[in-house]
Amino acid sequence: MNRPILPTLLTTLALSSPAFGIEVTENAQIHGFLNQAYLYSPDNPYAGTDADDGSLKFREVGVNGFVELSPEFRLAGQVLSRRQDEADDGDVRVDFLLADYLIFSDQDTTLGIRAGRVKNNIGFYNAIRDIPSARPGYNVPESIYFEAFRDTLLSVDGANLYGSALLGGNQLSWEVAGGERKVDSEEFEQFAFGGRISNRESEDIPLWLLHVELVPAFERDLRLGLSLVDLKVDLDGIRSLQEAQAALIAAPPGDILVNPQAYITDAEFEALFAIFSVQYSFDDWVITAEYLNLDSEFEADILGQPTSDSVTTEGYYLQLEWLATLETSWFARYEELYLDKDDRSGNSIGRPNNRYRGYGKGWTLGGKWQFAPSWSLIGQASFNEGTAWLPVYEGRENEDLQKYWNYYVLSLNFQF
Repeated sequence: MNRPILPTLLTTLALSSPAFGIEVTENAQIHGFLNQAYLYSPDNPYAGTDADDGSLKFREVGVNGFVELSPEFRLAGQVLSRRQDEADDGDVRVDFLLADYLIFSDQDTTLGIRAGRVKNNIGFYNAIRDIPSARPGYNVPESIYFEAFRDTLLSVDGANLYGSALLGGNQLSWEVAGGERKVDSEEFEQFAFGGRISNRESEDIPLWLLHVELVPAFERDLRLGLSLVDLKVDLDGIRSLQEAQAALIAAPPGDILVNPQAYITDAEFEALFAIFSVQYSFDDWVITAEYLNLDSEFEADILGQPTSDSVTTEGYYLQLEWLATLETSWFARYEELYLDKDDRSGNSIGRPNNRYRGYGKGWTLGGKWQFAPSWSLIGQASFNEGTAWLPVYEGRENEDLQKYWNYYVLSLNFQF
């Protein structure tokens, strides 16, 4: 059977690592990984203050597997624990859990459906960002796959219709997904407003996805992609009008102009992500570039008075990988992100403690050494200006964040 679009655990573990899984039966396997990192961030607290002096509180553990009940039908899933200092506490979660049915397949065409908690293919890296051996370095490009929407965009609780077609020698693959996903309210509000505006922990939101990839007939080493994601976050009933008025009375004069988010009583945020991707491979080199355009519309009641705004966020990166030997690889990446592309200095959305949250620029250099069939070592150094992609954690609003900041990672990965 021809399955050009497989669940993430199959594509990644089959292609990115020589490690072998546990064969439960002829048609079932279990795989897993453990990644332990040491991260040093001397300038800004990266995912928490422990990394200021170097921290080992960066760990990923995953166990995944599949069972093929017939040539057309299989079940697959993964549980994941992710510790990122104060930004992620390491709770075990279901990363994906799905049933995959191949409806039709012949030499040129396939059509299938997945249902359950389904991993989202967004850009080139979203679906594999949780498997350390599949990433080019310690993390994926932060200008495109920033942490504020990480858990929201990883997967969807719903259905995914996928397929492929060979058209005039051009290989086209696609998928359409729809359902709901839980959004972390604190991370989202920090990203959208620069601070908390509600006491909510999380809520389910509707999410729709279209992902298309093309390998053209004239150049088989070229890969093109387009991803569109639509989501809507409704924050109605944040606080009562009386509570907002009381807060204004107790606040310093002019505070509503400086901190309007503190007086929001209802809010709605709608966003459309568009990611354009291109990758070209030649000899031992891989060039990857992606561009993000995020159109967001915000409607709110501030002290009971309706207001609205729209912002376009822009991000991009260029990455060069050198597959030096079968065991070693090196990469360099430059990236930029502007939360409001019309205000590239970020002056309008800066905060007293975080004046540079509106943008990010950075160079990342790193390498990977596969020193044994199941073991690899990753080193990475990142040099940044602006804090747009600095991870969100509780208490970050109390830190005085710096414009220029670097961080350094050494990561040990085991996979079976």
